[in-house]
Amino acid sequence: MNALLKATPFWRPDDQERAALLRHLLAELPIGHVLWPRQDSLSVEARDGDRIIVRSDDAAHPIALVHMSWAGRPPMASFLPETETYPTDAALLAALIEGQT
Repeated sequence: MNALLKATPFWRPDDQERAALLRHLLAELPIGHVLWPRQDSLSVEARDGDRIIVRSDDAAHPIALVHMSWAGRPPMASFLPETETYPTDAALLAALIEGQT
């Protein structure tokens, strides 16, 4: 993953920060969110400010880009925090480069 991210503003945090980011993400996930059923398999791979890249055991879309709200609690809408899922690392990278988002 690190080599793929060189063309983006993302970086891989150290283990302690990745664990803290995961705890914060889990605190923000409402029932019905696309990542809710995958809570036990989530791992934070990278971040750039308010966004994190998360890996899960979802065979169809194992990688996700999550726009954190930093509220520390689940939002009122099940689609928040805003999340896009991707079938491969390459698909995520293409979307990041295309949108430079």
